[in-house]
Amino acid sequence: MSGTGPVDAGSNSGRDPRTELRKREQAAGLWPIQRALAVAGLAAVAGLAAVLMTVLAALGFPNLQHPQTLPIDQLLNVLKLVLGTVAAVGALFALVMAYRRQRLAEVAELREYQQAHDDLTRVFNERFGAASAQLGHEEPAVRLAGAYAMAGLADDWEHGRQTCIDVLCAFLRLPYVPDPGEVPADGEDLLAHATARAAYQAAREVRHTVIRIISNHLNGHTDVSWRGHDLDFSNVVFDGGNFDGAVFTGTVSFRSAQFVGGIVSFEGARFEDGMADFVLTRFEGGVIDFGDAQFKGGVVSFADARFRGSVIGFRDTRFIDGTIGFVGAQFEGGAIGFGDVQFGGGARFEGGLLLFENAWFGGATVDFSVARFEGGIVDFTSATGVRPAGLPDDIVAPRLS
Repeated sequence: MSGTGPVDAGSNSGRDPRTELRKREQAAGLWPIQRALAVAGLAAVAGLAAVLMTVLAALGFPNLQHPQTLPIDQLLNVLKLVLGTVAAVGALFALVMAYRRQRLAEVAELREYQQAHDDLTRVFNERFGAASAQLGHEEPAVRLAGAYAMAGLADDWEHGRQTCIDVLCAFLRLPYVPDPGEVPADGEDLLAHATARAAYQAAREVRHTVIRIISNHLNGHTDVSWRGHDLDFSNVVFDGGNFDGAVFTGTVSFRSAQFVGGIVSFEGARFEDGMADFVLTRFEGGVIDFGDAQFKGGVVSFADARFRGSVIGFRDTRFIDGTIGFVGAQFEGGAIGFGDVQFGGGARFEGGLLLFENAWFGGATVDFSVARFEGGIVDFTSATGVRPAGLPDDIVAPRLS
């Protein structure tokens, strides 16, 4: 190690300046200076010869008069021609040199920019590797630091922002040990139960922090917005989380996700002109609150979703244009309120398509009591099971009883 410095220093100091200059000239597409000046000189001589031949032809060469002496005015004209020719040649050489300087400066600037870009990319890649390693650490505190590090990198690295977001979403998909409960099982060691409970709560805090980080970048609470980027929560198991006020304008996928407990809040969230995918999602427990949310344009699909035990409220939710589909959804249990007094004001369906094709209404309590249908197409024609409470009589649902 001790000999590394002198060797590097010697190799740098031993570079031939002429070789470095030639490399820069080649990068700029320039000839060597000697060749450039020689060509410029030849061009000047050729140009001067052309001018001379033109002047002689205009004077009637070869039948020229040969006076013994030249008048003073002709001498002055010859002197002006000579000085003008010298000035033109000098200007030509100056133009060549100026062009070379400009091109070399542009190439140097481009190389500096490329070097700075490469250095910055290398730094971003190093930060990405470090944050990813922290997210995969066994200690919850280190994973928390990794989540914030990855979010900070996403803010700084616009080109790699989507990748960083994908990593945070993928972290939420990692399997985890479920809540062992507050009370130990019969015969379970108290210390082991307390340890397992603490580990679960720590892991849960990390997951909820990741959700909060993502939500804050969608609801205007951060300097850098992640709106418009795709969010992939597919197969995530939610036992809580807060998306209040988030604005989803890209594709957000909850496909095959599970809502198993806690409170997952989308209060005041907006889904605008994108794709909200709840296909095959299972709502098995907890509370999911879409109060004051707005679904505007785009497609919102709950196709083949299973509603089994969650309490889902669409209090004052607005569905504006677009397509909202519960095609093939199974309402097996829990409570889904589109406007019952239990959830506050009614949901509003304002245009677009509301599809319940092949949906099945079984043991779940589905309530449209205060919901308002203000246009668009509402399709219950192939839905089966028990007619939801409060569904207006003018909505045709021949297979609901």
